[in-house]
Amino acid sequence: MYALLVRFLVFIATFWLIQKIIRFFSRVNVKQPGSPHRDMGAPITKDTVKDPICGMYMDPRLAIHLEKGNESFYFCSEECQKKFLSAPQS
Repeated sequence: MYALLVRFLVFIATFWLIQKIIRFFSRVNVKQPGSPHRDMGAPITKDTVKDPICGMYMDPRLAIHLEKGNESFYFCSEECQKKFLSAPQS
């Protein structure tokens, strides 16, 4: 009788451990291919900035930063930054 109880408890403990391992590995952030961001693993904050070219909102720590005059500009990619720099300024 005790042997059956021990086997049952070992089975439950093994099942619980496997479930914890699966949950741990399913939470890992995977970098998306083709993403313009340099570091997809950085935590996202509530503060976001807007790309002036495409209008995308992003975390300022992940954006490409440009200081022009007294203004700061943030871009989602180098392509948007190049478009901004090549556009005629009004």
